[in-house]
Amino acid sequence: MVNTRPSSSLTTPRLLDLFPSQACMVSSATRNERAVTSLAHLRNIKTPDTELTLSINPDIWEIKKLLTESDVRNSQTRLMLPKEYVVPHILGYLTDEERIMVEGANNQGLRINVYDRDTESTHQLTLKKWHSSGSYVLINNWNKDFVKRRQLKAGKLIGLFWNTYATRLQFCVLN
Repeated sequence: MVNTRPSSSLTTPRLLDLFPSQACMVSSATRNERAVTSLAHLRNIKTPDTELTLSINPDIWEIKKLLTESDVRNSQTRLMLPKEYVVPHILGYLTDEERIMVEGANNQGLRINVYDRDTESTHQLTLKKWHSSGSYVLINNWNKDFVKRRQLKAGKLIGLFWNTYATRLQFCVLN
C-alpha cells in the first residue's frame, strides 16, 4: 500500500500539533478539515481578554501611515486615509449597504469600531469619503479618543487593518 499523505516537516509545527485539544472536535473529518474546523471554532470563543488574529504575513498592518500635522491638529479632528489603502483593505470587506454609507452623496458615513491594540480599548469613529479630495477620513472622536488620549504627534507611524472576524478596524502605534 502506498502512503498518499503528505509528509510534514519536522521543523514546521502542524495546526493540530499547536491545538491538540481541538482535534477531537470533528471525529469524521480528515486531518486537514479538523485543522480548519479547529481554527474556525476558536474565533467564536467569547472571552473579553482574548483575540484571535490569523495571518500568514507576519506584518499584519496593511495600512501604515506617518501622522501629519493636520492629522493631529486640534482644529482638524480627523485622520485622513488615502484611497489606495482604504478601498482594498477596508471597503473590500464591507457590505454594499455599508459602502454606500461610506461613499454616499448624503455624506453620513459609517460608524465603525476601532480597537486600539496598545491599550486594549474600543472606540467608535465614523468612516466617510471626502468627495472634494477623494480621500477617506475617520472622524467623530478621533481627536479625543486617539490624539489626546494617546498623546499622538506628527511623525508617529500608525498601523491599521480590518479584522474581518471581529468586524472592526485594528489600530496600533508602530513607533
